[in-house]
Amino acid sequence: METDFRPIIVLFSAKNEETTELFRKVLREAKVLGGKKLIIHVIEDVNYWDFFSNSREAILDNLDLGIEIYTWKTTDTENMIKKIEEINNPKGIVTFCSDDYKYMMRKIIDNLPTSLKANIIKDYCK
Repeated sequence: METDFRPIIVLFSAKNEETTELFRKVLREAKVLGGKKLIIHVIEDVNYWDFFSNSREAILDNLDLGIEIYTWKTTDTENMIKKIEEINNPKGIVTFCSDDYKYMMRKIIDNLPTSLKANIIKDYCK
C-alpha cells in the first residue's frame, strides 16, 4: 500500500488554555486518517508564538508528521479561504474547535466554497 502524502487541511480554533489538549487530538486524528502532512489554519486572535508555545509539546511528540501552521485573526478568514483554495488535491478538511468557538467556526464553514465543503472529512465543531 502506498503512503498518501496529500495534505489534510485542519481548521482549528480554541481558547488559549484548551489549545494544548485539543491540538493533541488534531495530531492523533491525523494519524488515524493516515495523513503524513498537515496544513493547520489556526483562527484565533493570538499571535503565532503564543499558539506555538501552547502546542510545542504536541508537535515534538509527533515529529513524524509534516506540519505547516498558519495563524489568522478572526477577521481575516477571507484570506485564509483563498490560501486553502491554493492547495492542490488535499486529502480532506477536518475542523476542531472548543465550545466557545463553535458558532464562529460554523460561520467560516458556511462561507467555504462548495468544492471545499465537499472535502470535509470530519467536523468536530458540531
